[in-house]
Amino acid sequence: MKLADLPQVRSLPAREKLELADELWQEAAHELESLEVTPEERELLDERWAAYLRDPSLALTGEQFQAKVKQLRK
Repeated sequence: MKLADLPQVRSLPAREKLELADELWQEAAHELESLEVTPEERELLDERWAAYLRDPSLALTGEQFQAKVKQLRK
């Protein structure tokens, strides 16, 4: 399902969209442990892990990640 399939959601104000997203996340959180990784997701994870092992300096620390996110929000 895509947002384009839900025109009534697209027309909501930003605050209501965020509230809906939070409610959906809370609902889905109960099911997260039962989700299985798809073959495509496993492949992507394996590729990213291999890239990290080749060059660990490519990874960001938690602080670096937060700084990048903060910078993008400006």
